[in-house]
Amino acid sequence: MNLADTLRGLLRRWYIVVPGIVVAIAVAIGAWTVIKPDYERTATQLLLPGTTSIPEAGNPYLFLGGLSQAADVLVTAMSADNELDPILADHPGAKIEVTRDPATSGPMVLTTVTAGSDQEAGEMIHAAVSQTEDALGNLQDVDGITTDNRIGIKTITIDQQSTLQQKNRLLSVAVAAIVVLLLTFVVASLVDGLSTRRRRAAASSSPDDDEDAVETAVEEETADLDDATDPLGTEIFEQPAALPDETEASGEEELVDTARARSSASRRMR
Repeated sequence: MNLADTLRGLLRRWYIVVPGIVVAIAVAIGAWTVIKPDYERTATQLLLPGTTSIPEAGNPYLFLGGLSQAADVLVTAMSADNELDPILADHPGAKIEVTRDPATSGPMVLTTVTAGSDQEAGEMIHAAVSQTEDALGNLQDVDGITTDNRIGIKTITIDQQSTLQQKNRLLSVAVAAIVVLLLTFVVASLVDGLSTRRRRAAASSSPDDDEDAVETAVEEETADLDDATDPLGTEIFEQPAALPDETEASGEEELVDTARARSSASRRMR
């Protein structure tokens, strides 16, 4: 079955397709209402060298070389579950992602939080920024880095208002509507296919039915003729079968009479 046949079948089953489209629209609207958008906030933090790495009265932003490796270590540490679990435990369903900032090649750390409300996203972004600072301090504490040689971290940007993210919402709505439409088209195609098969089967079996009807009619007419036969006619047809027996009997009597006549004639001659 090609595309044109499929489309014609769907048009023939419009009473299934039209309600299915209506249901798909209703499901899409319901999914849009039920599924809420995500709220996203971001923050960027810059790693700074220790005071001993900067000349007296030097500018720390001119001595950022070599801190990219430290930023990678910090991102790896923040990706551990034990660092983010305390924040996520208070905000079920939310997400936190800590990565290197792809917009720059410097030692910038990008933190992105996604939550179900703007207020929740604001609480989480501030908690994540503080957690990043604590994680960097803990790493240097373990190695016993002195205060003058410690790498510092500074918050450069932090969103004060969330950005609506409709991607997951739109995807869910589209999936729900497409599923309903596919089910509608499948049901309509099945109904049309079954109906077409029944029509073809009826068309192919009609000649045999006509022949059977003709044979039945002939048999009925023959039976009627047999029932309507006159008893006299039956005797007429049966009479010829009895004639040979009577002929044979009369012939035998003539032979007996002839034999008797010859016997009496011979006696007289003697």
